[in-house]
Amino acid sequence: MSVHRLPFEPPLVLTVIIIVSLAILFPTGAGAEERLTSGSLLELAQAKEPEPPPPQPPTPLEPERPKSEKPAEALLLEAGAILLPQGILQVEPSFEYSHWSTNDIAIAGFTVFEAIVIGTIRVDELNRDILTGALTLRYGILDRLQADVRVPVLYRQDNEVLGVGTTNERERSIDNFNIGDLEASVSYQALNERGAIPAVIARVRARFPTGESAFEIPTETVDGSLRLTKPPTGSGFYGVGPGVTLVWTSDPVVFYVGGTYLFNLERNFTGFGNINPGNSFEWLAGINIALSERVALNVTFVDQINWSTDQNGVEVAGTSFNDGRVVLGASISVSPNVTLLVGAGIGLTDDSPDFTFTVALPITFKLY
Repeated sequence: MSVHRLPFEPPLVLTVIIIVSLAILFPTGAGAEERLTSGSLLELAQAKEPEPPPPQPPTPLEPERPKSEKPAEALLLEAGAILLPQGILQVEPSFEYSHWSTNDIAIAGFTVFEAIVIGTIRVDELNRDILTGALTLRYGILDRLQADVRVPVLYRQDNEVLGVGTTNERERSIDNFNIGDLEASVSYQALNERGAIPAVIARVRARFPTGESAFEIPTETVDGSLRLTKPPTGSGFYGVGPGVTLVWTSDPVVFYVGGTYLFNLERNFTGFGNINPGNSFEWLAGINIALSERVALNVTFVDQINWSTDQNGVEVAGTSFNDGRVVLGASISVSPNVTLLVGAGIGLTDDSPDFTFTVALPITFKLY
């Protein structure tokens, strides 16, 4: 009896069926991977934690301001106790008001600083007001070398009461608006501060007679004496001289002392002859305190001594003076390159103003 075999072996058929079934139940490929990723609890449980966002770059800090333009240094610049760095230009507009009032004084001769008379006359009461607007330029030529130029414009008014208590009592008022004397200086830091040894800043200062002097103003006769028809705004003389400032630092406090000797050069004026105005010496001492990054305070004592004027070799009486005053200053940082300075001065001698008030706005530019 013959046996008929199937056309293929059962094990082969079973193998094919198993492979097809597995392919259907466990598909492979991109689509399956996507479904497992989105729906499989096992895959979700084993999924990695989301990576943290990449670190953000740090917020850039405000660029460091020029050292000389911080409030504490701004006041020290005014006092000549520090210098600008190389390539820094500072433009400073300023305004100052000064007031004098005095009684029962005798003014004589060619007073250089506050000349209002030619000759001698009795003045029973005098009130003087001076408004000065100035533009100061400072430039750091090198880190230790600085140049300064100051150009002032003045309005001056003098009110006099003559012959108080007499039948000839009268009031006289004169005023003038004109440019003042231009000043320039060059400063050099010779030594850095080391322990008890102070920093040393040396300078040469010059004054030019660009203002209207007493010798250029017409006169009139008042009570038998020649008087100026308007007050002068300048000295009328060239001046040049050396100066030095010593500085000690104990953060946040800075101490400084200094002095300048000015040689006032003799000149010849038509109708007056040779006039030697006498030399002058100015010294100062002060303390500067930085209260914060934005505010600083300053106290300075200033004393200017001027020797007598000579006319044709003869000393003119009443032409020397001593102007001593205390100046209180404060500074407030307005922006990285702008500082507001305010100051008030109190006169201590008969030749000093009763008080002064000053406002300045130094603006700093970095040229390179």
